[in-house]
Amino acid sequence: CNQRQMTKHFFSKIDGPIIILAVHLCGTLSLKAIDMFNNNQEVKLFALKPCCLPQMVYANRGDVFRIGQHEFDARDVCSNGQFSKGNWNGPPRWHLQPRFDTWADNLFKGINVGGSSTLEQDGSEEDNGYRVSMSSHDGVKVKDDIVIQVDGGFQ
Repeated sequence: CNQRQMTKHFFSKIDGPIIILAVHLCGTLSLKAIDMFNNNQEVKLFALKPCCLPQMVYANRGDVFRIGQHEFDARDVCSNGQFSKGNWNGPPRWHLQPRFDTWADNLFKGINVGGSSTLEQDGSEEDNGYRVSMSSHDGVKVKDDIVIQVDGGFQ
């Protein structure tokens, strides 16, 4: 279902606020979820936990990903490998951590609430705790980046 169909059949028919929980979205599905948030004022809460990196086909074509007011080169985030029936087929996942960090950073930059951001330090320097807060000019949407690390995993 595309963005226009989602707006016609779902977003335009809801009276109250909408919440999008986008958990373990593989590859470019994270981009689609961000577009849904950016393009629909009815969406008041958006939680994104990306999963797999985009496949190399995007990098090989020289694609540039565009979300919100942000764009970035696919070559910076794409990787070989994917999960198949619960098993990872590709390079060791720890090799992909820098790419995944870049992917997550670029996804965050693409989330648009129409405001300006402030950086607040939460936690100590040792744990790199931080929180980025951003509010829309009308106060309707707020953007927070909260770093969560579980058992040493990066995905």
